[in-house]
Amino acid sequence: VDGTNMAKTEPEELNFESTTDAARRYLDRGFSVIPLQRGGKRPVIKWAEFQTRFATDAELHEWFDGTGNNIGIVTGAISQLSVVDCDNDEAVKLARDRGIPPCLTAKTGRGFHFYFKDSGAGNFQKRADLPGIDFRGEGGYVVCPPSIHENGTQYRWWGAPDVALSNLPSWVIQ
Repeated sequence: VDGTNMAKTEPEELNFESTTDAARRYLDRGFSVIPLQRGGKRPVIKWAEFQTRFATDAELHEWFDGTGNNIGIVTGAISQLSVVDCDNDEAVKLARDRGIPPCLTAKTGRGFHFYFKDSGAGNFQKRADLPGIDFRGEGGYVVCPPSIHENGTQYRWWGAPDVALSNLPSWVIQ
């Protein structure tokens, strides 16, 4: 499964010199970042304040220089970002069938993250009409490249990592 209806079906490499470099690039794009446990998804800090402020350069170095920590991007208003998280091939097919426009896309350890402009909506998981699809908006975060999934797979950008954010498809938030 290629994850989207984009013509590009192979991951495009975005080489980071370090995890700190990746975090700095995300900040430069306007995304708030937080450190997550090595090989996992849980924050290693109290992260609520990063829903309203960006990390400093000193914090990036503390969190990512030689620590092996994963990177999380805070979703919602601070990053102007919402993410549709498809956890398996069936969820990706369902999302594609409902309509996923070309968008910033990351391959995860089990599926894909589709990045969109902030919708203002909160998070959801395990919605009956969208099996295998979770949503991260206000009050949420996602693991992002070059982090390592708990199964050992590296998160990677799929297609161009600098594509502009698209509007969230209306079927996601009803």
